Amino acid sequence: MSAREFDPHISIDPITHAKDGDYYIKQIEIEHLRRKIETPFKVLAGNGINVEDVSPVSGMIAQPFLEYQKFITDIRSWNSLYHLLNEAGPDRVHGLDSFFNIKKRMWNSALTTVSLVFPKNPFKEFSVGSGETKKTFPGLDENSYICLLDYIHSASKAFVLCPDVRLEKKDDINTTQYLAFVDQSIKILMDRNNRPIFAPLHIELSKKNLEAILSHYKTQGYTNIWIDFDAKSCNDTYSSRLKTIIHLIDKIMGNSNATLYFSHIKKELLPHVQENKAAASDILTQFLGADFIGTDREPWRPFLGNLYNDDALAERASKNNFATKDAYLEAHTFHKHRIFDPDSYYYLNLDHYPQSLPISDSTLLKDNAVNQFLNSTLMHLEVERTKKTISETKSVKKYLNTKAAIQENPDIMDNIVVPQRAPDLMDFLGNL
Repeated sequence: MSAREFDPHISIDPITHAKDGDYYIKQIEIEHLRRKIETPFKVLAGNGINVEDVSPVSGMIAQPFLEYQKFITDIRSWNSLYHLLNEAGPDRVHGLDSFFNIKKRMWNSALTTVSLVFPKNPFKEFSVGSGETKKTFPGLDENSYICLLDYIHSASKAFVLCPDVRLEKKDDINTTQYLAFVDQSIKILMDRNNRPIFAPLHIELSKKNLEAILSHYKTQGYTNIWIDFDAKSCNDTYSSRLKTIIHLIDKIMGNSNATLYFSHIKKELLPHVQENKAAASDILTQFLGADFIGTDREPWRPFLGNLYNDDALAERASKNNFATKDAYLEAHTFHKHRIFDPDSYYYLNLDHYPQSLPISDSTLLKDNAVNQFLNSTLMHLEVERTKKTISETKSVKKYLNTKAAIQENPDIMDNIVVPQRAPDLMDFLGNL
């Protein structure tokens, strides 16, 4: 595929940038929608959301832009996908809607995109378990994968994100095979297409593979890139990795030519069940080069038995210094359902949240989909406020200094703000 054949279907008009960081404001036109969006722009979490569930919140944004994400984990999910693509009849689309947790009434009223990540090569057979408990995934063939891509394309009314496969984590796919997978996927998605297609890039790749992939993307003309955070946070390690990616994109492709979509981000930095707050990770991506900020994803842990039986609960309560199992369970529920506070950049337990919220605490503590939608809405509004302020001040540091989470965790500021170079003699002479 030559660069001439790939059309990003996006027009970029740089507006301004911060003088002390990788914060860029651009006007990006999505050509098929004839819609211009100023970035950074926060996309909302769409999984499992009905219009009725979020009616107190959805009115805050004129036309929601939703992402439906899927990270395929257990063997049941793999085989469910295989069945839907190979054996389902008239109910295939409805079944795939359920698989991706897309509620059509909400989907009908929104711009949408779908992000799919395979933890291993989806075309290879594999088995888990042994004996009577052994279960096998037979692997997808070309036709079933085309059906999947056709569905993803039809479900994505704004952007089309090419599926990602974990590279380097497994030995079942190498860089050459990965690039062939991306090329073939994009070639299929381009058929009768007028929507922006984004090529994937994993945040944990080696420098060697990053350079190889980005050089290939430049050759192919893939200037729309979505960065798969793989449920990693913007801590010291991963903010450093992200800076390397941004610098390589700038060096190899030219940053002004690229549109970057970040997704599958771990929402908090160092959360702990004993604490009533945790510094936000996801909101920091707007200061680290993101044009579009996608959805959060927590790390997947394999199921290791019944973690909620009495003995297991007693052990976890004791390990975390809780006097009783009930006290631990209550704290754990609050811990898993924190809400983003835009004034502090902390995620706060609901019993410590300083403002009233449009959705009841009881709903936010039991309905993960509604909780995630509210968090992404609050973050969307904060990203818009940030954009307005920094467009005037041109200073990331000045804005972040107003946030308690940054003041109390100075390493966050150090990872974001670019130190100002002291003027030297040549600067002085140049101004004469």
